[in-house]
Amino acid sequence: MTPTHPTRSQSSATVSDTNDIDHFLVCGLGNLGQYCILNLRRFALGDAQIHITAIDRQHPSEWEVQDLPALLSGHLILGDCRDEAVLLQAGIQRCRTILLVTSNESVNVETAIVARRLNPEIRIVMRSSRRNLNQLLKQQFQDFVAFEPTELPASSFALAGLQQGILGWFTIDDYRFQVVEQTVQPKDYRFDAGLAISLHKRTYRLLSYNPANAAQIPTRAFYQWTSSTSITAGDTVAYVELVESSTPTAPSKTTVLEQPLQRLGKPLRTVLRRNWRDNLQTLAGWLQAQRSRQVIAIGVGIALLLWTLGAVLLQQTLGLSWQQATSTAFILILGGYGDVFGGLEADPAPGWVQFICGLISLASIASVLGVLGLITDNLLSSRFEFLHRRPPIPKQNHVVVVGFGRLGQRVAAILREFKQPVVAITERIENIQRSASIPLLVGDTITELARVNLAMAKSVVVVTDDQMLNLEVALMAQNQAQQVERSIGLIIRTYDQRFRNNVLNLLPDSKAFASNELAAEAFAGAAFGENILGLFRLNQQTILVTEYLISANDTLIGKSLFQVAYGYGVVPVFHQRANQTLGEDVAEYLFPPDERQLYEGDRLVVLASLNGLRRIEHGDLAPPSRWRLTAQKPLNPSFLHYCGNDLARISGCGLNTARAFMENLPGSIDLLLYDYQAHKLQQELSRRLPMTLTPLS
Repeated sequence: MTPTHPTRSQSSATVSDTNDIDHFLVCGLGNLGQYCILNLRRFALGDAQIHITAIDRQHPSEWEVQDLPALLSGHLILGDCRDEAVLLQAGIQRCRTILLVTSNESVNVETAIVARRLNPEIRIVMRSSRRNLNQLLKQQFQDFVAFEPTELPASSFALAGLQQGILGWFTIDDYRFQVVEQTVQPKDYRFDAGLAISLHKRTYRLLSYNPANAAQIPTRAFYQWTSSTSITAGDTVAYVELVESSTPTAPSKTTVLEQPLQRLGKPLRTVLRRNWRDNLQTLAGWLQAQRSRQVIAIGVGIALLLWTLGAVLLQQTLGLSWQQATSTAFILILGGYGDVFGGLEADPAPGWVQFICGLISLASIASVLGVLGLITDNLLSSRFEFLHRRPPIPKQNHVVVVGFGRLGQRVAAILREFKQPVVAITERIENIQRSASIPLLVGDTITELARVNLAMAKSVVVVTDDQMLNLEVALMAQNQAQQVERSIGLIIRTYDQRFRNNVLNLLPDSKAFASNELAAEAFAGAAFGENILGLFRLNQQTILVTEYLISANDTLIGKSLFQVAYGYGVVPVFHQRANQTLGEDVAEYLFPPDERQLYEGDRLVVLASLNGLRRIEHGDLAPPSRWRLTAQKPLNPSFLHYCGNDLARISGCGLNTARAFMENLPGSIDLLLYDYQAHKLQQELSRRLPMTLTPLS
């Protein structure tokens, strides 16, 4: 899934007066624009207010989002958003962000230029599929980000069709991650009989837990377990894991030079190892494979015969040496009759010899021209037919992609990255970037379904622009699979929440996604200054992969990752210190320990729902519980120094306070800790001294 990523900018999660009003301007009230307004409104928290103004050329004929006019702060402004007067009427000079989400990319770019002139400080979030232009505009505008809304949710559609439990994947610098959901199998060394709270490993981290006897999907995105929760076989878990480092390695010069020689030498060695009969049979089979090869072979044979005939004739009649006769005959078959017998002067060669040599020259020219014409025709035909040459349609366990627009093409490309056989169907062939590796059927969708072995497919991903057609195709796929007593994955593109919910009621085992609804959450997150690197679906929520560069007045600064993770309800997956270069030890950056502190200039990447981003935006930290730590003196007094360090590092109570407590044991101290933080503290301290940790509230 690949949006146009903004460069790293400072996080917008800054501490501000709760009475301040953030003004946002949305240009374009199509499906995407309406969902952007809905998700912007979800960021409002407590006393903080959000003022949203919208501009469109005309009043929408219907609202995709129910009661959307009530979410606007005032009336909808009708007019051209490129017009300075219209933007000034909308209050652009006091806006924090403008979202340009009209369906016309030219309008979006023009409006961005005008908006930057009217408000040099405004953040621009734009809908655009032109990646190169987006990068150039980024250099001009600075506080700017562009997304292609059809590509943002593409990975959700593709991975759902893959039917392998992969919910999402994303890349941070040279590291590739994937999010996997699975049912725990007996004797699974990673999960079976393990404590959920301890599954914070070097290369993966637990995200979600759903016990086998649970009646419904968890309502929380993360952290559904307590410190005593043990995972058993049959439970469903979701986790994020490091897949690989994508750092490319440059091939050596020897490798680059040797590859062509190896490709040439291998068939040559094969020919030399075989006897002449086997080689002759191989040649005969190669010629019979295509009619054009046979014609070319006949033409070459005729040319050789004429060459031989001419050489013998010239040697016998004119007394030339065999070398002279052979070279002269070669000139004749290349049409060089005038070079051999040219001029007006009398030639010593008899007339009948000249006549036969002329016939040889004419016959050879006709043969050579015919062969060359056939070769040229084949080359031109192969060039024009290259795009039409595709592998055969798979027989079973393939994914059928119905609708091959921009979203369908991206879905197919992702599936191919996972080596999944794919066949695609489209009604129109315009603006399609063809791929010779994917069978593509062009024509009426319902008619072409009969040719794709639908009943034996692994899944069908229906992403046409007509949601009724999408439902029809899904029902046909289900019926055909049921006739052969198979199950088939149904992934359906919809355009509004109501239709999506109705589809899920009709087809409970299907997965229906409102693509613009998914993309709008990324647009809303970007509107608040966050760098959105990707998204995926977990527990019926959209999870955004979000990057922060921590500034001096940030709500994240000075916090431990315990507070960030459990106070804001997000999952840190990457942490890099300011001015720190990436090294080979991934433990320094990936899945960082929860006790680590954040400082100005740090780079942090988290997995977060929209609610988690909202809490960070407003600094709404969930309060920790109060715990009482009671400890006795250890048998070895030298342990006190290390225990004080551990107490300060994990609880955040201050090094002097922690060491003073350890020096006056036995004793008790009250601490504010999250449950997971308390579990970690008890694990560390109990190794060196007798202690108890008791919750007080």
